[in-house]
Amino acid sequence: MKRILLIVSLLLAGFVARAGEPYSCTQPGRTLTYERTKANGRFERTVTMEYTTVRRSGSARLVDCILTVRGPSGRELYGGPSKQTTVVTGNGTVEQNLAESLRTVLHNMFPGASQSAEGTPAILPADMKPGDKLPDGRCTVKTGIMTHSMEIIEREVLRYERITVPAGTFDCVVVRERKIERGIGLGRDTVCENWYAPGVGPVRHDSYNYNNGKPTFGAREVLKKY
Repeated sequence: MKRILLIVSLLLAGFVARAGEPYSCTQPGRTLTYERTKANGRFERTVTMEYTTVRRSGSARLVDCILTVRGPSGRELYGGPSKQTTVVTGNGTVEQNLAESLRTVLHNMFPGASQSAEGTPAILPADMKPGDKLPDGRCTVKTGIMTHSMEIIEREVLRYERITVPAGTFDCVVVRERKIERGIGLGRDTVCENWYAPGVGPVRHDSYNYNNGKPTFGAREVLKKY
């Protein structure tokens, strides 16, 4: 019994020791690779995030990475690689600038168009715990005559969970949120569950599509290489 209690204590200590780390990769030179599969088992895409630099801005860190999305054939989608920047505040909170992230992708696709972007970031506090409600994130990006918007709402921390994906086994916190996207040729309303590991970021992403007011499983994205 004492041995079992010791093992449990060590496992919990390991999670607590890392719990103060941001829910994002902050290591230049590391590349995270994800694979997305639809509910019917069809492979949909590969996503790579190549972390390049970490810069200081006061007490915060600006984490730069190159995002590349490839289809089943390996062809680059959305205009090719785009630069993404994540802010990690002094207390370890991760701030995702939704407006800037979407703007850079649309700039790749329509490089000659004028742009404007505004919104509020989606945040992941380093000390979030089950039961916490997280602030909404929103953005609107105008590219030429097109307007795209994204809302991440109804965000709640569900639980802690240890999961195994192709890249390994990770202690995670699970966050559920609703994502609404609107734009020319785009209209999506999904519920997502995301598994975040301290010091790594997302390791699994499940999305559910609304169908007659009820969510049905749509796709799963998992960390393949880390």
